[in-house]
Amino acid sequence: MAAALAIGLMSGTSLDGIDAALIAIEGSAEQPEVETLATLAVPYPAGLRERLLPVAEGEAVSVGAISALHRDVAIAFAEAAQQVIEAAGLSGAAIACIGSHGQTVHHQPPTGSAPGHTLQLGEGAWIAERTGVTTVSNFRSRDMAAGGQGAPLVPLVDYLLLRHPERARCIQNLGGIGNVTYLPAGATPKQVLAFDTGPANLLIDAVAQQLTGRPFDRDGALAAAGQVDSRLLAGWLADPYFALPPPKSTGRESFGYARAGQLLAEAAHLSPADLLATVSELTVESIARAYGDWLPTAPAEVFLGGGGVRNRYLVRRLRERLAPATVASTAEVGIDSDFKEAIAFAVLAWLRCSNRPGNLPSVSGAARAVLLGDVHPGR
Repeated sequence: MAAALAIGLMSGTSLDGIDAALIAIEGSAEQPEVETLATLAVPYPAGLRERLLPVAEGEAVSVGAISALHRDVAIAFAEAAQQVIEAAGLSGAAIACIGSHGQTVHHQPPTGSAPGHTLQLGEGAWIAERTGVTTVSNFRSRDMAAGGQGAPLVPLVDYLLLRHPERARCIQNLGGIGNVTYLPAGATPKQVLAFDTGPANLLIDAVAQQLTGRPFDRDGALAAAGQVDSRLLAGWLADPYFALPPPKSTGRESFGYARAGQLLAEAAHLSPADLLATVSELTVESIARAYGDWLPTAPAEVFLGGGGVRNRYLVRRLRERLAPATVASTAEVGIDSDFKEAIAFAVLAWLRCSNRPGNLPSVSGAARAVLLGDVHPGR
């Protein structure tokens, strides 16, 4: 059987643009093999991030403005899909499906008896119409409707592509929010454990922007020059989220600009270097404690994905803190660390179009495995 070509489109909590990955998938739904053919990081068009940020931060925005964003995000995603098709030297007719995560602007997991709710902007119908390719979008809602957290969704793909018969592995995403997939040696789907560990880049970047006027602390250079304030760090680690047992998920609502503002106020006496070192250590320590608190055994290997892989200081501290586990990029096991989540949503779209479930109830807390995403046929 010829390989199926699929595109994954992803924009995370950092709202910094769209990651697009075009992949070829062969094999069965239980044991797929993936080859990445082209990837692109496409910035949002001028003004779009500035329109999205108030919505994502929970500010009062008109329904009309949100509706227009739902359209405009989709148009930007469609353009990213077309660009990655061109980068691969292909035409839209060659593509089986597009998986579009959209732009999360709100994510509220279930609390007590109250069901969860989530909103990703970027109407799939616009992407399907603009590209002519069958598009799957709105992946998270069906898992929530089945009683789940709606997140994380990438762990099924981690299981399919990265499990090992003899070694326990953690696949740690370092996006705006950090999340881990734990794959015990010889894992079955029911043995997979995954959850959001807490902030990864979101608070680091927000603090760096306030202190330096730059979008991030390149290579973690400023943090590397600072000293961690252990008293402040201990207080920040007392956040109730870290004590919650899995399944659990979080987002900008808890660790966005509002929380960054609180950290800046509490740390006003620190130098910029010391503050960034302390905020970076919050990411490192929350990950390490999550492994110790919630994983049944320590991993032998940790593979990192997401933008945080480019933060040399953060990666060095994770290596030191998670020893004796080996820590490396997912690139070492054949998955581009910068585009890991885009690749995952391409696989999830392929599963949906194959009528295969895309969630792991053991991970999300859903009552059952369900088909994820709304399908918009192509032309």
